[in-house]
Amino acid sequence: MAGKKAFHPEHALKKAMDVFWERGYEGTSVEDLVQETGLGRGSLYDTFGDKHALYLAALDRYCAWHGEHMASFRNQSGSLQEILESLFQTYIDLLLSDPARRGCFLVNANIERAPSDPEVFKRVQSGYDAIEEVLYHLLIKAQAAGELSWTCDPHQFAHFFLGTLISIRVLARARADRNVLLDVMKTALFALH
Repeated sequence: MAGKKAFHPEHALKKAMDVFWERGYEGTSVEDLVQETGLGRGSLYDTFGDKHALYLAALDRYCAWHGEHMASFRNQSGSLQEILESLFQTYIDLLLSDPARRGCFLVNANIERAPSDPEVFKRVQSGYDAIEEVLYHLLIKAQAAGELSWTCDPHQFAHFFLGTLISIRVLARARADRNVLLDVMKTALFALH
């Protein structure tokens, strides 16, 4: 059948995302993408555009997955302390289970590309906003339940916990061991007392 793709674009995008995630934008060549996705240059360009467009698509894919993952904590039952501990613990386990220790693609993109690339900057900010919104929702819910004082500023705490989550992701990529990451988590959760 003429014009029908002989590959699955979503599968190729996942492979491209993994390459960018591990090597970064600058560390990834078009040849790397061709080899890892198994696509010819023509198919790659016809489907995704240039390297930059493919990087943005990969970042969008990661943000969509990450957003769904974060949203799962939004309606979790339990105390604020329990939910936040579960959230941090889940990310610590996820980060440490990655043999390549790639860290977080969103944080990596923020460090490498966002300062000089407005499109990446916009996506990174949107990703961070989505995380912060979930944290803010959890904090407001805890205030409504009488679990957290109304004198606590939920925006301030959401900023703080986002910063903590980013720190854990950077430390995990830098090969910090589990105890270091757990210490960061425990100290952050102590702020709720």
